[in-house]
Amino acid sequence: MNVFWSFFSKKSRLPAFILFILLAGPVLTLPHHIPLNPNEGWNAYLATRAVAGDPTRPLYPPPGSMVFNNYPPLSFPLLGLAGRLTGDMIVTGRLVALLAMLACAGLVAGCVRRMGGTTGAATQAGLLMALYASTSFRDYVAIDDPQWLAHAIMLAGLALLLPAGAGRLRPGRVASAALLIAAGGFVKHNLVALPLAVTIWLAWYDRRALAAWCGAGALALLAGFGLATTLYGPAFPADLLHHARIMMPAGAIEGIRKLAELLGLLLAAGLSWAGPAPDARARRMRAFVTLFLVLALATGLLQRIGDGVNYNAQFETLIAACLAVGLALSRIPGRPGLAAGLSFLPLLALVPIQLAHEARDLRALPARTAQWQAAIAHLRATPGPAACETLALCYWAGKDETVDFFNLTQTLLAGGQAYPFAETVRRHGFALVELSRAAHRHANAIAHGGHDPIDDALDAAGYVPVRDGPDRTVFLAVPP
Repeated sequence: MNVFWSFFSKKSRLPAFILFILLAGPVLTLPHHIPLNPNEGWNAYLATRAVAGDPTRPLYPPPGSMVFNNYPPLSFPLLGLAGRLTGDMIVTGRLVALLAMLACAGLVAGCVRRMGGTTGAATQAGLLMALYASTSFRDYVAIDDPQWLAHAIMLAGLALLLPAGAGRLRPGRVASAALLIAAGGFVKHNLVALPLAVTIWLAWYDRRALAAWCGAGALALLAGFGLATTLYGPAFPADLLHHARIMMPAGAIEGIRKLAELLGLLLAAGLSWAGPAPDARARRMRAFVTLFLVLALATGLLQRIGDGVNYNAQFETLIAACLAVGLALSRIPGRPGLAAGLSFLPLLALVPIQLAHEARDLRALPARTAQWQAAIAHLRATPGPAACETLALCYWAGKDETVDFFNLTQTLLAGGQAYPFAETVRRHGFALVELSRAAHRHANAIAHGGHDPIDDALDAAGYVPVRDGPDRTVFLAVPP
């Protein structure tokens, strides 16, 4: 509770106010039918499937379907049930993601406090996480994606795991933490650094707690996989574990460029090792956050090699760095002024840039809304099936999900089984096809395989552009 109130202390008022202004744009944009991320419509359709109870539209489609699901199942029924209250799965998903991101900031602060950090340092660590998330990782603020929800659940598990004092870890709390962190993995499966760090850390410092951790974690994983396979059939493990993904080594370069924006934060995190830790508890906590940060850096860059993997794979790096900065700011072992300067300095450049973008976007919001609404209305007014690369458009137009262009391209380029897309367009099975020329799918397909199988099939079937949409979208149809 002290951590919560410290967000309103004099020292925290300015960064908290800046955060409030940074979040104004996403909050005001949240209810508008403007696609903010390629995943939004994909998540909305799957959340709808999860609560519809329609056996012809399972959450995990069978082999040969042009709809794919390579995510674990937990987020979809949760968001689907919440979406029923609002009637719009995308808007609901955006709201949940925003609240989850703010919860992560609060949990980072709480974890720093439980690791022995001061209340003020814990507050600054939480604010740093939220400020960097709202600037350097801006495109993932308030979008319909389960990433922040998964982090919030795992951080709740970490807060439960960490002892409030210098005592030993209690097996009951460790087991409960393992269940929460496993639940976070069933929301999003790319969060691997935190579970690995906890496992290695416990193996080094507390074997009894390790037994409780591994036992509860293994039970949760087995029960989760067993329940999901029972509910969704053998397509669940097949879709999750054998999903086709082409590798793009250039993605690691993009990940390194993103780390450059966090350089001050990472340097400040390193100050937790600037001198001897005052006691055994501080040494243990310092070892944990360092291990977490190293694993997050490595796994984040490794994940970025996958085609289509965005910088959300590096959120664990941000979280781990903020935890380490919290310890450095708590004078473990000292130099709080230098740590604060290094961690906040990049924000002096990031915040003004982002505020300028936000002002521009808010001025353009009415016009952009009208443009996208016209595109959605065109889709809705066109009778017959449609295929959208920007799936949110088809979702808002009330069209059935027919093709997941990104994952279909991945599978075709990886040499997967035959899919009916070419045959469907050959017989003009789609009245309208929407493509996004702003998406990386087309360029990456050409870079990897020398051609785009989606464009090849559409060209061969006689589909031609009939209407341009916002942000380099284009609608194709067969001339009458």
